Amino acid sequence: MLKGTLKSMDNQNNEPKYKMTIGLSVLEHLGIGLYSNVPAVLSEVVANAWDADAEKVCISIDPDQREIVISDDGSGMTVSDINEKYLKVGYKKRESEPNQGITPKFKRQPMGRKGIGKLSLFSIAETIEIHTVKDGEKNAFRMSSQVIQSKIASQTGEDYHPEPLGSELVQIEQGTSIKLTDLKKRINRVGEFLRKRLARRFSIIGRDDFNVSIDGKFISPKDRDYYKHIQFLWYFGEENKNEEIKKLCSNAKRSVSICEIVDQEKGYQISGWIGTVESTVKKRNQINEATNSIVIFANGKLVHEDMLKDMKEGGVWTKYIIGEIDANFMDDSKEEDIITSARQSLKEDDQRYIQLKEFLQDGVIRQIAANWQKWRRKAGSEKVLRERKNIKRWYDRLKGDLKNNAKELLGKIEALEVGEADKKELCKASMLAFERLSITHQLSILDSLETEKDFERISKIFGDITDLASVLYYVITKSRVEIIKKLEKIIDEDNRERVIQEHIFEALWLLDPSWERAATKGRMEETVTKEFEKVKDRLSDEDRRARIDIRYQTVTGKHVIIELKRYSASISIYALLDQMNKYKKALQTCLEYSDDRYRNMPVETICITGERPRTEETERLLIAAGARWLTYDELIDNARNSYREYLKAEEQISEKISIINSIDEDFATE
Repeated sequence: MLKGTLKSMDNQNNEPKYKMTIGLSVLEHLGIGLYSNVPAVLSEVVANAWDADAEKVCISIDPDQREIVISDDGSGMTVSDINEKYLKVGYKKRESEPNQGITPKFKRQPMGRKGIGKLSLFSIAETIEIHTVKDGEKNAFRMSSQVIQSKIASQTGEDYHPEPLGSELVQIEQGTSIKLTDLKKRINRVGEFLRKRLARRFSIIGRDDFNVSIDGKFISPKDRDYYKHIQFLWYFGEENKNEEIKKLCSNAKRSVSICEIVDQEKGYQISGWIGTVESTVKKRNQINEATNSIVIFANGKLVHEDMLKDMKEGGVWTKYIIGEIDANFMDDSKEEDIITSARQSLKEDDQRYIQLKEFLQDGVIRQIAANWQKWRRKAGSEKVLRERKNIKRWYDRLKGDLKNNAKELLGKIEALEVGEADKKELCKASMLAFERLSITHQLSILDSLETEKDFERISKIFGDITDLASVLYYVITKSRVEIIKKLEKIIDEDNRERVIQEHIFEALWLLDPSWERAATKGRMEETVTKEFEKVKDRLSDEDRRARIDIRYQTVTGKHVIIELKRYSASISIYALLDQMNKYKKALQTCLEYSDDRYRNMPVETICITGERPRTEETERLLIAAGARWLTYDELIDNARNSYREYLKAEEQISEKISIINSIDEDFATE
């Protein structure tokens, strides 16, 4: 093994005062490439401070200078500690020190075990400078990643000499300060990110005897930033031992205690919790792949980043889970080390890990799978009726089973992972569906009516049916007004007219609100269309170029011929009437072979163009011919005005319409 030495000569006998050794090949494999992110690296420094009985750890970040400084008030190091412990790769504190490395001041179980975590600093910094003070003895030295790697690359066996620094540079009074410079990674926003990540990597963060701060602000459990989103909580152990977690999860709708004994005989016991977040888009977005997990801590430090993925559960509820498990038996000094070299995961084939996984699956996971869907729907319905006052007003009007069923459906809608706008429309549709169910239920009663008093109920039933019909048509009309608004917003004339041309024959309500849908027989329409084709062949080239389409429909007791002209087409009233008369005669030819019902109905012709001459002669001729001439703009204006008047009148007289409209207020926060 290559080794490096740091020498400080004694002035009297020119002998080395102390020697520091680093195994260069080990450093290459386990140090420089050990971790890939800043939080993981700094977690090792924080863990070392814990092992040094520190009470405070201060992290300072300077993005401009590309520096990070981590200082603690722990026990510090003498020359002997530096030589024999810190720079001795693979130094095993638990095996080498009395009482398995339990700290002298706070009796802490050490987090470190393999003695390689400190080397991870080289994975994010080119230069590491360490100042340390113990019992008044000050030491300082600097190490360079570039120099170390050049020594490794040379393969000459030449020693690496860390650079000793003068003790007068040491400004701290006690503990250890580590400065990382020439950083390999950008740290412009690392402070904000680091706070959350460190909070999630240590379960002992925020204790009275151990505080970690970043740029002067202490980290607390709240910095994990997911407790407030927990909707349902399962905690391990008795309630009085879990007051803190229940307080942190203050928005939880339900909390359940779970047995904490994994193996009574072996003394395996856990603490912690598993929870699910509220299943709404807004709340669901608060958790991601990093937090949608069950992490395992041992002796206060994260040792496994996600146990949930190892359980291979497939339910939808798994997308909403967050959990923290403290299982100190996973890092028992008396047993084999099952934490991998990267110190972020456990060996999954170890019996302790398998036993914990089976314990969780058979206990809390099974409970979550059984209850999550039911609980969230109940919570959803309670939330709707508590926070959405207008839906509550509608709900209070229901009776019996309809009321219970409506409550359940509202809970399902609230639990859906969709936006507020979608929920609003689903609620409105559900309300209309329940109104129809109510009518159906009332109609079934008619069969059992016998007395004159019973028949008084018929009047109310038919009144309800009329009211429901008004509501349904109001909803249809409102959607039509929205379509008209969209058409008005299309500024480009060609595009606006193209939309109308494509859809006018399926949306005759644009021409007349009473024309709900065509009643034409398919065979009749096919015959008329063939006759119209014959007429088209007799038109002039100019007239044919002006046409877009012509269509025949039967609506509300009349035959309707509609011809669309190009927006830019110019046509005289006389030429137009001549064309319309030809189509009218073609229609009459077809009607000679139809039954009396069709043969005796009046015929109306409508032509839609871009512009039209506004003269008294035009209007007189159109009326005489039973025809209408509209521009595309007039079509939109007329439809808008007709429907707006209807909406205004209906809104004032129908309580149900008023309630449905008011639902928009319940969802106005989106």
